[in-house]
Amino acid sequence: MNIIKRLRRKFIILATAAVVIIVVGALGLINAISYVRMESQCMNVLSYISENGGNIPTHATPPNTSWLGNGSWSDDTPEFSYQIRYFSVLVNSEGYAKQINIKNIAAFSEQEAIQYARTTVTEGKPQGFFKKNKASYGYMITKNDDGTYLIVIMDCTRDVAAITDFMRDSAWFGLICIILYILILAALCNIAIKPFIHNMENQKRFITNAGHELKTPIAIISANAETIEMINGKSQWTESILKQVRRLNNLIMDLITLSKMGERTQADLNMVQVDVSGTVQAVVDSFQPMVKDESKTLTSQVQTGIHWLSDSKCLYELVNILVDNAVKYCDDAGTIAVTLKAGKKNKGAVITVANNYADGKNVDYSRFFERFYRGDESHNSQKSGYGIGLSMAEELTQLLKGKISVNFKDGIITFMIKLS
Repeated sequence: MNIIKRLRRKFIILATAAVVIIVVGALGLINAISYVRMESQCMNVLSYISENGGNIPTHATPPNTSWLGNGSWSDDTPEFSYQIRYFSVLVNSEGYAKQINIKNIAAFSEQEAIQYARTTVTEGKPQGFFKKNKASYGYMITKNDDGTYLIVIMDCTRDVAAITDFMRDSAWFGLICIILYILILAALCNIAIKPFIHNMENQKRFITNAGHELKTPIAIISANAETIEMINGKSQWTESILKQVRRLNNLIMDLITLSKMGERTQADLNMVQVDVSGTVQAVVDSFQPMVKDESKTLTSQVQTGIHWLSDSKCLYELVNILVDNAVKYCDDAGTIAVTLKAGKKNKGAVITVANNYADGKNVDYSRFFERFYRGDESHNSQKSGYGIGLSMAEELTQLLKGKISVNFKDGIITFMIKLS
């Protein structure tokens, strides 16, 4: 059924969205922590070199540089000083190089070392990273007491590459987990929503069966009332009975129609080029006598020549529901205005139905399309609606792949349907 497919789709989308948020948040946090630790590792080593005048003492104890946790293999190995690739440049206050140490790196000549040292100074940051070809380097600028600047640049390619690979692998891992989750959820979601489907089917079956069962006593009441009229003549009592019988009949038919509404799909529609202009005008004309009897005004501005691929019966029923709703709830001596115009770039159509509605200031319009919801909480029987029509209108609009909305402004409520 169409409604079950929509429910299944929404369940999968919402559940997947929740998992995506969790996975992205968790992996993002892990990657952020890993990057911060890597950056801290590089900056600790650069700081250590700067504190020793741009060199690493051969047998000195290195700082804690691990980004994987507390402690590091480098804390206990004498090979640490030989594995760090770096160079340093001492620059005076005028920007001239006083001392260059490139003996611990092979990727830079003296000229390149001076050039990159000056570039890092012009960046205006005391520390950071830059790339040379495919390699990554970290730098730190330290100002000495005599006004000179010591620029230390270190090869961080291995550390940056490790983090980059970790981020890429974690992204693929997260994506694969999400895809597997979606596949498993799609296969098992029917089990999760099975109780709801079972309950919904029971409700539909109850409504349909109750509707058919009620028809018999209602028909008997109607026949008895008509017989009394034939014997004793019409009276206000028999007219009231027959009026309520007609009201109950309409309610039963609406309930049965609504219970079957969710079962209709696109395959059930007879999609043809429909004269939308003619359909809207026909609905307006059919309500003119009723509007005149109630001392209200019904106006229409229908753009001619609008055609759209649709089901003519569904479209007529949709417009009929909205106009009928407007007539019922329009204020006394008020105006119902129906308009039709072509959509953007002359594609599709836009139908609006507006009416005076003085009591619409404090109404929850987000609930207007709920089944059995009525803005008139008093359930005044003089207004013969049951809170079903607008729900049916929304179902029909979705079936026709359109959009329906409602808004209230300056005492006028407006329903808009966009067909595109």
